[in-house]
Formats: sequence, C-alpha cells, structure tokens
Amino acid sequence: MKILNEFLKKRLITKYIFELTPALRNGYGLQEQYTVPQIENTAKKCKLSMRYIPYAIALYRHEETYRTIKLYRINQSFLDILRKEISDWFFDGDQYRIRNVVDLSKSKTWKGGTCSAERTG
Repeated sequence: MKILNEFLKKRLITKYIFELTPALRNGYGLQEQYTVPQIENTAKKCKLSMRYIPYAIALYRHEETYRTIKLYRINQSFLDILRKEISDWFFDGDQYRIRNVVDLSKSKTWKGGTCSAERTG
C-alpha cells in the first residue's frame, strides 16, 4: 500500500510541475515564490487534486507564511521536509528554486501550453 501511495503522490507532484508551473507563470509572471492563494487558485482552475497541495506549496515556496501554518500546518521545518522529498525525487537531492521547477517543466516531454481552465476561458 505504501508503494502505491508513493507512486500516486509522485505522479500528482509531476502534474503540479507540468501543469501548475506554466499556469502560475502565465497568471502571475515568474516570481521568486508564489503565494499560497495563488497556488491554491491556480490548482483549482487547472482542476488539479488538492489532496497533496502541501507538495505544491513546497514546490513554489521556500519560506513558511501565516497561511501555510494556519491552513495547512506547514511550518518551516515541515516545509523543509517536503522540499527535501521533492528534491530527492526530481532534483537529484539538490536544493531548488522556482527557476529550477520552471526549467524542469520545460523538459523534452513538456508540450507547452497552460492548464485546460486557461485554454478555454
């Protein structure tokens, strides 16, 4: 069961990278960090699962905020743990920033474009 959960989690994080990154960039420009409301709203517009939204937050934020703590109970220590897990899976264990996530989203398999919500409306 744990292996299945890890597979599903990694698959969803991959969707966050390849669908959420272009949508965030198109909607808000390239930023050092995105706000939690920007991440939440864009994920909803893209109809992405909110089940692992803490990982989306960890992809696009490297600092805790009042909102990460209040709504998701993600303090800096927990954020660092999530970021380390993402780093191990996608960045060979290296620290990453938004630019690294953007670069990853443009890899060979990326076809360009934005989430379906932005394409249709």
